[in-house]
Amino acid sequence: MSGPKVVRIVTREELLAICEGHIAALTAAIEQWERVGKRNEIVDAEDIRLAERRIVAMRDLLAKDQFVEVQKQVPIEIAFFKTDMAKRIERAAEKAAQARSEENRRLRAAASVAGSLKAKGLPVPPALLQPASYTQVELQDALRHAFKLLGPSELSNETTDRQRELAAQLDDGEKRIALADWLAAHSNPADDDPALADLSRRVEELRALSPERATALSDRLEHVFADRSPRRALLIDSLAMDIGEARLAAIAEANAVGELRAVEAQLKSLQSASVANLVSEITELLNSPPMSSEISNLTAIAKAAFEAALNKRAELDRRRVVLDGLAELGYEVKEGMQTAWVENGRVVLKSKRTPQYGVEIGGDPSKSMQLRTVGFAGQGNSRDVAADVAAEAEFCADFSALQRKIAAKGGDLSVIKALGVGATPVKRISTIEKSEASDATTTLNQATVQRSSGKPVK
Repeated sequence: MSGPKVVRIVTREELLAICEGHIAALTAAIEQWERVGKRNEIVDAEDIRLAERRIVAMRDLLAKDQFVEVQKQVPIEIAFFKTDMAKRIERAAEKAAQARSEENRRLRAAASVAGSLKAKGLPVPPALLQPASYTQVELQDALRHAFKLLGPSELSNETTDRQRELAAQLDDGEKRIALADWLAAHSNPADDDPALADLSRRVEELRALSPERATALSDRLEHVFADRSPRRALLIDSLAMDIGEARLAAIAEANAVGELRAVEAQLKSLQSASVANLVSEITELLNSPPMSSEISNLTAIAKAAFEAALNKRAELDRRRVVLDGLAELGYEVKEGMQTAWVENGRVVLKSKRTPQYGVEIGGDPSKSMQLRTVGFAGQGNSRDVAADVAAEAEFCADFSALQRKIAAKGGDLSVIKALGVGATPVKRISTIEKSEASDATTTLNQATVQRSSGKPVK
């Protein structure tokens, strides 16, 4: 048993609101994952279906009141989708870089063979004049035809034994080797520089994150590929540095936009008119090319607004749950007491079972509340210590019952600090003071009614 208490309460309603905010953030993260994936063609319908199942799983946990599990699991899920997209982009960039390298080889090979045909005064197949407009199979057929016209020994003054062997195979109608094999033998070592291959891969990664940033750098990469001067190494180093800076900027921007989308989704989950204008402002900013400073500023404002709205709702829920619970336990709760609690910082409830005693509730519900037994007495009334102790013991039992009621609904009422029964004298409230408090509650209630009806408040 205990006397005066300092307590903290968490209601089921506020836990639901917090978890709804978490799930909204996860939904926004998956939508961003899907948006980037579709743009780069690296997610399919099955991937999206599996991603949506993760949201359903979180909602299943919420439906079972697994509040702690939801708050623990959602950040893990969000981190997973960020990592997953990074891996998908890396694989796609590697594939795109390899395809680009093969394409460049085909173009160079076509130009080389077309030049040999022109030098001999021989007709040049259209596929060798415009190789980018033809398929790999069509280009391979054109090269085989060119080899027949030129003969293996005329392809190049520096043709290696391996190249002559491959050319002979291309010339043999019964042995058709893959064009990639011929290109590998015909390639210039300068074009297979690992540094260039790495730059190509990194440009493709950047393209997946920010197509706009990649465009200019892609043009520079083409110039580096074509450059055969001694300054090529310097150009490679300079481009590598710029690609790195652009990639960091793209990642920072994507993270900032993702964070803003997440808090936008959280604000929407509140379904509150008080944040409607802010939600519209976020939507408008995201639909335009925003500056990084605008994103960060609005994100900070939106986060603060979300926390404030969440706390305001939680305070109302906590006051309501405590007052409703005590009313069920036999304490006199009048309409307007929540408002009186806000205005006066405390409220006094009379016990219907022991009218000369009651309970005083005070403090800020967003932090901690104080509950203590109080006695009502007129001037000159003597203190009854035994009755005081009995009243404290009675409220202690009521408090335990209140804890059970709140816990049964998914909330929690925990004691931060408590004094023992009889450790401190029961606070006395004069009947005059109690009457004034009751009148204040009634007046506040009447004012509320008058405001809602449009009548002036006297």
